[in-house]
Amino acid sequence: MITLGLSGLPYAQQVYLRQNPGVDRISERVCQGLDSAAGLVIDGEVVAAAAEERFTGEKGTGAFPANAIDYCLREAGVGPNEVTMVAHGFAYDECRRLLRTDPRYFDEVLSGQTVVAELAKHGWTDVADRFHPVRHHVAHAASAFHPSGFDEALVVVSDGMGELDALSVFTGRAGTLNRVHHQDVSQSLGILYSLCTRFLGFAFNSDEYKVMGLAAYGDPGRYAPVFDRLVGLRAGAVEIDWPWTGLGAGTAGYPGAMGYLAGVAGFPARRGDAVVGPEHADFAAALQKRLAEVLTGLVSHWVGATGRQQVCLAGGTFLNCRANQDIAALPSVADLFVQPAAGDDGTAIGAALHVDAENASPRRSRERRRFNPFLGPAYPTEHVARVVEAAVDIGAVTAERIDDVEDYLRLAAADIAADRIVGWFHGRMEFGPRALGNRSILALPAGAAVKDRINALVKLREPFRPFAPALLEDEYDRLFEGRPLDPTAYMLCTATARDAARELVPGAVHDDGTSRVQVVPASLNPLFHRLLRKVQAATGVGCVINTSLNIKGQPLIMAPETAIKLFTGTGLDRLYLAGYRLSKPVGQA
Repeated sequence: MITLGLSGLPYAQQVYLRQNPGVDRISERVCQGLDSAAGLVIDGEVVAAAAEERFTGEKGTGAFPANAIDYCLREAGVGPNEVTMVAHGFAYDECRRLLRTDPRYFDEVLSGQTVVAELAKHGWTDVADRFHPVRHHVAHAASAFHPSGFDEALVVVSDGMGELDALSVFTGRAGTLNRVHHQDVSQSLGILYSLCTRFLGFAFNSDEYKVMGLAAYGDPGRYAPVFDRLVGLRAGAVEIDWPWTGLGAGTAGYPGAMGYLAGVAGFPARRGDAVVGPEHADFAAALQKRLAEVLTGLVSHWVGATGRQQVCLAGGTFLNCRANQDIAALPSVADLFVQPAAGDDGTAIGAALHVDAENASPRRSRERRRFNPFLGPAYPTEHVARVVEAAVDIGAVTAERIDDVEDYLRLAAADIAADRIVGWFHGRMEFGPRALGNRSILALPAGAAVKDRINALVKLREPFRPFAPALLEDEYDRLFEGRPLDPTAYMLCTATARDAARELVPGAVHDDGTSRVQVVPASLNPLFHRLLRKVQAATGVGCVINTSLNIKGQPLIMAPETAIKLFTGTGLDRLYLAGYRLSKPVGQA
């Protein structure tokens, strides 16, 4: 059985921008249906997945994922007519009567028929008979539960909103999901965090991770009473006490919420180009602290209520690594899995996995193994060679091909040990927002002013942004405290730095004394693991700074052409590209 899964609403942002001309940059994503992606599931296995942004270069795009679909089919060697079912991570049509929405807008934006029509435009036939809409939170839940390998689990979904819901709790057993609790958009933790993100001058539904990073610089006590009053938890239900105008006029930028936040904060909403001050950091710190408290209490309650101690998390809220650390620390949680693509891109594989599981007969056995996030394109040697030769021919780079893998890894480790910042491009691209060692920028965590250098010379982004350490499993206990559950393999959970980390890898320790760790098992990424062993031999510590191979405002790089363009246009010192070691010509380094 071959199931294609899709996420996104292809016309949502297009219609939003048409109806709101001149909207500012931080409000361009005040709509649903973004982060479009495609994933292909064959007999219960995810064989390919990618977000459309990686092909178009438009970060977070919600455009119809034509390129991602084409990639998934090519990767599997199947044609459109061989696809058994098409699953979509929204099911608005079954909610039509419950929504107070203009019928024309519903048909143009929300209806699943927009996806059917787009597939037809791209040459697909008989789509309607194969089309299976999946409730948004069910798709999120399935994206975590099925890859977890747990026979039984508690599954919690939190995001901005699905069709009607912003929070859902499921129990999973034997491949099936049963919803036991849900709450509507008025109690959305995702929207709360996004509104505060916009209030702090960052992009709604995009830059929440910046707020998480900024929080480390602040004192939560200053604004703790504000968030203690605004957000609570009672009997496993989130309670957000917005004023009655708070969530109104969303397309106008939620003026009621912005006014309310300005009133309780005592300062106006920050413009995106204004200086980030201590009041902004304090506000972010209090928001972050309260979010973590509420999420931890929520999970704890439902673990107790259901008796399920293996926990799965999905939805954009659970990209919050600091909150995930607190959840992982709960004594009642025996094991934890967070979908690496916890945002809406992950609903592409979730919808496909759900439809596949519903139609599988007999039900397939579940195997406990780590989910493989390397589901995107890889590039054949011939393609890489042509791209490198073209760059050499115009004098943009110098290059050497190193066929001996041990020599290649030794040279890369030596460059890192010498405090050079290197690009690292190998194998299949990661699915989800985190670079996990195939499309990465790597550096020495003890390097001179390493955070400032990468932010200013390579990433071209805000100076307060932290960097994550990628490390060997046998280094974890020496450097960090906390339970190294599955989320640490996907850079989805922070850990508390020990004194040894502050001494040996200071560039990877954030101002609050935590690090967003990535523990690299050999089984998940053998080549990256071998590189860390070489770094360990060269420096005494099997740890590197690992950040995504891109610059501010750009999605994670997919193709070798883009990698070379980034290398020549930034302060990267070396680029290790699928067996090639690239340098800049003398005088340009």
